[in-house]
Amino acid sequence: MRVLFVNPHYTHDPRTLLLHPPLGYAYMARSLNRAGHEVIHVDLPFEGNSPEALAARLDDLRPDLVGVTSVAQSYFHALEIAQAVRGWNPGVPVVFGGPHVSFIATECLERHSCVDYVLLFDAEDSIVCLAEALSARATTDGLAKVSGLVFRDGTGIRATAPAPPEMVLDRYGHPDRSLFDLRRYLDYDYETVVMTARGCPSRCTFCSTTIAGRTARWNTAHHVADEMEAVAEMGFSSIFFGDDTFSGDPRRAVAICEEITRRGLNIPWTSNMRAQDARPHVLEAMRAAGAYRVFVGFESIQEQTLRLVRKGTSPARLYKTAQRIMSAELELHASFIVGAPGDTPETLSATMDFVRLVNPTVATFNVMEPRPGTDVFVNPGRYGITIPDRYWYETTDWLELPVCHNDAMSAEDIRSWVSRCYDEFCDPDFRSLTELDRLEPVRRQWDEAAEKVQRHLPLTAVPR
Repeated sequence: MRVLFVNPHYTHDPRTLLLHPPLGYAYMARSLNRAGHEVIHVDLPFEGNSPEALAARLDDLRPDLVGVTSVAQSYFHALEIAQAVRGWNPGVPVVFGGPHVSFIATECLERHSCVDYVLLFDAEDSIVCLAEALSARATTDGLAKVSGLVFRDGTGIRATAPAPPEMVLDRYGHPDRSLFDLRRYLDYDYETVVMTARGCPSRCTFCSTTIAGRTARWNTAHHVADEMEAVAEMGFSSIFFGDDTFSGDPRRAVAICEEITRRGLNIPWTSNMRAQDARPHVLEAMRAAGAYRVFVGFESIQEQTLRLVRKGTSPARLYKTAQRIMSAELELHASFIVGAPGDTPETLSATMDFVRLVNPTVATFNVMEPRPGTDVFVNPGRYGITIPDRYWYETTDWLELPVCHNDAMSAEDIRSWVSRCYDEFCDPDFRSLTELDRLEPVRRQWDEAAEKVQRHLPLTAVPR
């Protein structure tokens, strides 16, 4: 079959964002190529950024199967792509996949006739089985042999069980980046993404990507270093390890760092990390191997909020994590949720004081967007959260106003506070001597709490 993968467009100018090759397509392309199928790709952010731009090319591309992946924020655009394909040729099947639709597969097929199939979770093997079943004009019973497939069987929606998660990730090989026009990415950004793991040891109740990974799985150090060498040869001069937490397995993280050092790979890199994975010896190994920045989802500095969303850490440990990362001479990118369960204007003011004291290199402030598959989405009342539109991801209204609010803050309040947080953080006087003098008693409380973390002593109240 001739399989077309489409990278969805954006409502706004995509060049205001970080753009990286969609590696999920590249992994599936390798599997399809090995099985004898042809794979092509249209990268709409670079090629017209609209479904009309795709429609204009379909006569030339003439795919036998079109695949589209999406996250919650790109689901609306994925549906536009499916509608464009349906308008071009109703007989060409469209298959959706990815971390968002895996949790709403039946809903997707019930609400959107332009989508024919949904593949759940990892699809390197199931996409090949689907392509071969369609090529052989398989009956419903034949399609039912494809693992992790959701489809219409003539009487309703039918779903097959997904295969167990592949624990030996090296089996998939490296993603086939020849699928993409890499010159566009190189001209846009010197950095690219490498994935070295799937899943996450945590189960934060607001995060669907960790659940989509199903269980934490890792590539070997040798495999990772080989891929680093490969992307360097392609011309990229920096790497972002896009795993949920690069150092979730500390021994493997150190082994990767040692392999990078042994090979003399002079490639700067950055990664995501859970606060509880910021072990001093791991940070030291990362810095020695070329790491320059660490992204940590702090989310909240409220004890009750962290416990409620099962973040697996505490405010004092977050403060200590920041100290450890910067003591290892690594930059810190700290991310916070504005409008999290329990947030009020008072807690957000305290959060900004925390940011003043921690002094991260970069800070980002994001609204909560409850996603299917998470407990926050299924049981918002448990978290004091209201979601006015259950199907918020079927529109682009989330670009204008947060899709949920909590008991103390309206959506408008949350939007205003996001702007305020960025304005304050970017203000040259954010960490003025006057501000730091004002916070000196609070700093002493945080330092005392962090010291107790260091010595594993019981914590008293969180500093206010």
